[in-house]
Amino acid sequence: MIALTTALLSTLWSGSTMAASAVAPLIDAERLQTIACEPNVVVLDIRSTKIDGQARDAYAQGHVPCAVHTDYIEGGWRTKVDGVPGMLPPLPKLEALVGGLGIDDSTWVIVAPLGADAKSMAAGARVYWTLKLLGHERVSILDGGTLGYAKGGARPLEKGARSPTPKSFVADLQTDMLVSADDVLQGIEAQATLVDYRRQDEFSGLNRNGKTPRAGTLPGAANVPLEWLTRDNGGEIRSPAALAKLYTLAGVAADAKQVAFCNTGHNSSLGWFVARELLGNQDVLLYDGSMAQWSRNEARPMARAVDLTD
Repeated sequence: MIALTTALLSTLWSGSTMAASAVAPLIDAERLQTIACEPNVVVLDIRSTKIDGQARDAYAQGHVPCAVHTDYIEGGWRTKVDGVPGMLPPLPKLEALVGGLGIDDSTWVIVAPLGADAKSMAAGARVYWTLKLLGHERVSILDGGTLGYAKGGARPLEKGARSPTPKSFVADLQTDMLVSADDVLQGIEAQATLVDYRRQDEFSGLNRNGKTPRAGTLPGAANVPLEWLTRDNGGEIRSPAALAKLYTLAGVAADAKQVAFCNTGHNSSLGWFVARELLGNQDVLLYDGSMAQWSRNEARPMARAVDLTD
């Protein structure tokens, strides 16, 4: 499995008109430089202040040539549902958002996070997951992000803001990619593989994120902290071989049916991306609501390795 994935990642694309099956999940800066401004390519600069400390103003000061900006936090990619933050917005709003960015079914979308750290790359993975959920197949993430693209001055950035030409986008919702709290409960009862992509202190219950009413994790979950997934917690995603070793270290079988989760479905988006798209496990699902939703219901079971009373 790993050998096949490595071959896929090293494939050289012959042009932007290739079939959807030829679009690899990751694209490097060198390749992007040659195709970023082609007619059927849309590069999404997703910088957001809450994730990256910068947003549209910084985009206008320098971005991948021909990229358009869409704010990951403020742009409509996520919303609050029944008090739970960071959830999937209603389908009509997502269709309008995607179409408004100049994307239709034939567009090759390349998501360009800032790439300062793993959390920034997770934003790229969340947008990637959303597009896949909407049935859009031609999607890639810029490995290293915009910072990696511009590193060392080898590739010049473009200044100014671009306005996309809207297109019609009609979603083909992939309902088999959605996981409800009830589905997760059934998974716990069936001893499914649950992977928590939060920090170890949140996983253990030592500390609680403000978005989660109760501390702890899902019973039986394994822990793969988000920061493990990129080199030195930067913008470059680790190789498939290195990622496979990390999952083995965490006690997660490479081919097991998995549910990825975190606090709000942000960190775990990158976990879903590497486990499914890079390691090739098609039986990996992302729990959108994650612990922010799960922990709101006192009847739902939780595990806590550390319980301190201050």
